Amino acid sequence: MNEEFFEMLERYRDGELSEEEVTRLRDALKNDSALRQDFIFGQMIEAACELEVPGAIEPQIEAPILFTKPTSRKRFAWHWAAAAALVVFAIGLGSGHGLFSGSAGMAAEEQEDDGVAVLSESVDAIWDGELDPEVGGILSPGNLKLKSGLAQIEFYSGARLVLEGPVELELVSPSRAICRSGKLRAQVPPHARGFTVLSPQFELVDLGTEFGIEVNKSGEAKVQVFDGEVEVYPPNGKRSPDELKRLLKGAGLNFDTEGNSAEAEPEGGSFPSFDDVKTKTRAAKKVRFENWKSWNESLRVDSRVVAHYDFENSSGSQLFDAGPSDANGSIVGSEWTKGRWPEKGALEFKRPGDRVRLDIPGEFENLTLTAWIRMDAQTGRYQSLLLTDRYEIGHVHWQFSGKGGLRFGVRLPSGAKKVHGSGYESPVLFSPRRIGTWNFVGSVYDSGAGEVRHYLNGREVSAEKMKARQSLQIGSAEIGNWGMPLRPQTNSRSIRNFVGRIDEMTIWNVALKDGKIRDIYRQTRP
Repeated sequence: MNEEFFEMLERYRDGELSEEEVTRLRDALKNDSALRQDFIFGQMIEAACELEVPGAIEPQIEAPILFTKPTSRKRFAWHWAAAAALVVFAIGLGSGHGLFSGSAGMAAEEQEDDGVAVLSESVDAIWDGELDPEVGGILSPGNLKLKSGLAQIEFYSGARLVLEGPVELELVSPSRAICRSGKLRAQVPPHARGFTVLSPQFELVDLGTEFGIEVNKSGEAKVQVFDGEVEVYPPNGKRSPDELKRLLKGAGLNFDTEGNSAEAEPEGGSFPSFDDVKTKTRAAKKVRFENWKSWNESLRVDSRVVAHYDFENSSGSQLFDAGPSDANGSIVGSEWTKGRWPEKGALEFKRPGDRVRLDIPGEFENLTLTAWIRMDAQTGRYQSLLLTDRYEIGHVHWQFSGKGGLRFGVRLPSGAKKVHGSGYESPVLFSPRRIGTWNFVGSVYDSGAGEVRHYLNGREVSAEKMKARQSLQIGSAEIGNWGMPLRPQTNSRSIRNFVGRIDEMTIWNVALKDGKIRDIYRQTRP
């Protein structure tokens, strides 16, 4: 087997073979019986077991769904496994009667969630950390540092907290947290009874109630009970009955730096309330939506914009280009729904047939693609954002990989230096914790810098040197799906539909810099 054959297998895995190349590869495997024997009955079992292939081979589904690219030391084994999967797919052994079907099939690996809570609301929240928690996102055990603003957290146990910055809170489990400093208010329903908050001066065990806690930097602290009953112990973890203090509605305690306590007067108004969060969230969203409308209007005359889809027509079968051009799209299958604000439109993509058909002319030396999306499911396969119908030289493929990385692909001419495919992929961005949350994604093809950059919520997450500079084109393309022509031998198409909602997408003819990407995110975030 030569290097060209292995390269084609890897490019097949990335979905970057032309129709002609796929046919050549399939024919080579179908016509070489010795090759089939080696792949299917020899190396496939060994390599698949080594790589822990997660599921059975299905008809009309691409081999990339089944295989995760391993580290370099397993590269050779991966070649064999990918090629064997291609054989099964190409000659019909994957029709439900192959090596991995039925009771002999390998069980799918169950996904796990290490989260303990969800960030349900935030108002003018400024976080101290590398990445800001997103509203609706899952929170894992660890420290949260809110520098200013309000944030509402809902624990898996059912307990709810409102934080008022500055505050430092450590999430321990669905029923336990540590308040190191700052101010919070908690609501604990009966089914979350036993929810515990630890501070440097006390341990509070809730019995189904509402209470407030404040811990100063100096070490002084206070507890106020607004409803129900709590138990307060020293923070030594012993919970000795001799040291127990019970507090009922209206009661409170003040603690000095030595841990000594004294009764405190009610101070309900000094703690943030859940009504405060609701009212301020509603007002903040209204302001942000008005700001977005002003920014959106400015793109109508921006010469850098190739096409801008704001998804604001919210009815009918056309997606209108709100930029300076007239590259309107035709909606197929997708249904109108609410976007990242209740007043904003979006399209929902959920079926393999859902898509928006487009035709965007022109050639581009630089390109920036940005979109606001809500991914609603991880499918283990590619999910399209914007894909050209074919994959000719210079054609653009913008999508998520099966692992959850953001991927920008461009077809290079055959004379280009031999490389692994022609795609540029970010690290995993969309794990289960981001499912169902609105996120701003962007990819920049920067010929001047000779690199491709990916962004999530205004921050650069990866940059990769170009394998070869190539002018780009889009032409006939689809949002949320792939309109590749039918494969002549199988009358099938690759399934790459996006599962979720999209409520904005912009194509720029320039390579936007980091500062501009951050600025767009700040002006358009919900």
